[in-house]
Amino acid sequence: MKVTWQSSHTINYPQYSVAGSGWLLKRLLRLITEPLKQLSRWHLLPIGKLSSSVPSQNFQVGEFAIAWQGNETQQPYLQISHQSNLAKTLWQSSPGCSFVSGGDVRLKIIEERGSIEIDEHKNAAFPHQTVDGIKQDNDTLIIYGRLQGRQSTSDAQQYVLTLQSVDANALDFRLEIVEGNVNETQLQFLTSPDEHFYGFGEQFSHIDCKGYWIPIICEEGGIGRGDRVPKILKLLGVAGERFSSYAPTPYLVTNKGRAIFLTNTELSVFNLRDAQIATIRVASSCMQGRILGGETILEMIELYTNYVGRMPPLPDWVNQGAIVGMQGGTELVRRIWSQLRELDTPIAGFWLQDWVGQRRTIAGKQLWWNWQLDESTYPDWQQLVTDLAADGIKVGVYVNPFLVDRSQPGQRNLYQEALQQGFLVNNQEGKPYPIESTDFSAALIDLSKPEARQWFKSILKDEVLGKGAKFWMADFAEAAPIDGVYAGGETGFIYHNQYPVDWVEVNREAIQEAGKAGDAWFFNRAGFLQTPSYSTAMWLGDQNTTWGVNDGLASALKGLISSGMSGFSINHSDIGGYTSIANPILEALGMGFKRSRELFYRWMEMNAFTAIFRTHEGNQPDANVQFYTDKDTLVTFSYWAKVYAALATYRQQLMTEASTKGYPIVRHLVLHYPNDPNVYAIEDQFLLGSELLIAPVLKPGHNSVNVYFPVGEWVHLWSGKIYGSLTTGIRQIASAPLGKPAVFYRQGSPATQSILEGLRAKKIL
Repeated sequence: MKVTWQSSHTINYPQYSVAGSGWLLKRLLRLITEPLKQLSRWHLLPIGKLSSSVPSQNFQVGEFAIAWQGNETQQPYLQISHQSNLAKTLWQSSPGCSFVSGGDVRLKIIEERGSIEIDEHKNAAFPHQTVDGIKQDNDTLIIYGRLQGRQSTSDAQQYVLTLQSVDANALDFRLEIVEGNVNETQLQFLTSPDEHFYGFGEQFSHIDCKGYWIPIICEEGGIGRGDRVPKILKLLGVAGERFSSYAPTPYLVTNKGRAIFLTNTELSVFNLRDAQIATIRVASSCMQGRILGGETILEMIELYTNYVGRMPPLPDWVNQGAIVGMQGGTELVRRIWSQLRELDTPIAGFWLQDWVGQRRTIAGKQLWWNWQLDESTYPDWQQLVTDLAADGIKVGVYVNPFLVDRSQPGQRNLYQEALQQGFLVNNQEGKPYPIESTDFSAALIDLSKPEARQWFKSILKDEVLGKGAKFWMADFAEAAPIDGVYAGGETGFIYHNQYPVDWVEVNREAIQEAGKAGDAWFFNRAGFLQTPSYSTAMWLGDQNTTWGVNDGLASALKGLISSGMSGFSINHSDIGGYTSIANPILEALGMGFKRSRELFYRWMEMNAFTAIFRTHEGNQPDANVQFYTDKDTLVTFSYWAKVYAALATYRQQLMTEASTKGYPIVRHLVLHYPNDPNVYAIEDQFLLGSELLIAPVLKPGHNSVNVYFPVGEWVHLWSGKIYGSLTTGIRQIASAPLGKPAVFYRQGSPATQSILEGLRAKKIL
């Protein structure tokens, strides 16, 4: 159940300006001053003192117990618990400190090729809080009072905090700062040094975000994000930051079984740098969200996905083999298909992203964004689709919400169609907003306009599904311009984070309206809070073709795990990564990179134990090792495709859990071992469901891994050797040569019998 709040108060938002980065000199100046700016952000809205004349009292709001320690105490505070376990605190303010504060800020925003930088400048802050009254009306509790600045009491701001029971385990809150000039709202709560914070959507640098400052804004992930890359990328504004994410969410869950999330779409920031006090702030005078009442993280994920939605199981055919990602046209596809067939490779689909034709850009090979079949690249397309289908193989393509102006004989010009009907996002001058992508610009479909959504669904139904495709990459959607003009009436400041949700909804509805639900699917990279309601699968976007901890193989694992804890239950990465900078001079300087054979093999080993096993040629296909490079790569790819296919029955069970409970396919150990403090900070191994433990090799040249085994006996998949202890968790070194990664199953688990039978049937064991 979702609460629809009624309010007569006007919501204030920060004034903001939006610009591109401009000259490199400006970018260099930004880089030099960035450390000082980060310091000011962390202390933008300080925490002040809390005072009250309201006496201590207790309230029951639905199943939630709310305790106010008031004027007879020297340090008043507010505490929320659940009737099922009153000893456990779900949320509490720091005694004597304001739990509500606000500010008057202005924002300077830079948008460049999907990357976003936001500088917050404080005009005024109101850190001190009074609680003037508390009143209850059935299952609603209202707390109200004033906020004051450091110096003056004459400029007090009124606030109202409303707590409302939604169901037995959900408490909604709405914090409004009214009758003042506040446009940024902050909520503070108590934490502890041993509390670990997970969630926040897809996070690639850290799974446990304790000690960090996490902005929640959908944006391009960037190239490098803290790993070693050419410095020019930083100057160009495309390097990204450690918390840059295509799919962030304003949601946290902790090892102590606490969870809270916002339902705002405006920019929000979670500040977890302090060991004792955490804050959440949102760029609005109104903050809305929900506190969940449960015990374990798994239970919290189930409660959370009651709100944000759950992803359906993938079609059964996806589980049966690899998704072969390649380009090059009909003849090449048939030749590679023949080679794979000779190796008896299980193939679920061929993903042919260049179905629309290719163009050369500074980034390498990119596609023409006109969403129609290029018959010069794929002659006899329908015969190819028919022949693959006869072998049980589906065909997939590529789509995104951009359009370029391209006229081809015998084809529609979708850009011109959208332009004439007013279906494009406009700039402030009323013209289509030109959004840069590498060295060209494109227009974005305005999904806030119902007619535009219907039109694009017809494109998907006619040009994609109608051409025989059964799946596609639904790319981009994180670049809706903040200063764009949208037909729906909302500003880009509010709509930017919602755009990715609308994008996946359009794709999902096209499948449903075409009568293809349960057979056709898509995978998207951009997302926000309610993306799980509409997505059929996620993918992690563009990782570098490196071992990088922030933007490479290791980061892909962290993205999988963090996203799974955030409701994105079915997710995967490009095998081998996507982005290469294959320049010999840069490579000699240690800043260029391309996909090596070892990296490619290790990535295959990891992805065979995830939801989807899909290759990608990357942005520079000719420079990278591919699955079809030679006989050895073909044999290795075929082997791991067979391993993936052998796990089909087990994965289908996990997808049922994903659709009914929101549980992720790939899981952090804390989900099943919440009382083991040794697992809280683990970021280099994972569980597939609850029965398989995988510790992938994440560094080059390594043939063993240091594995943490939670309590129990764990059987090495390849040798049958038993690791672990029945009485305690333990670390042990496990052999992991190429082709035999550190994979273990729980001793005596009934679920693993189907896994072993499948592997034996594929002659893997």
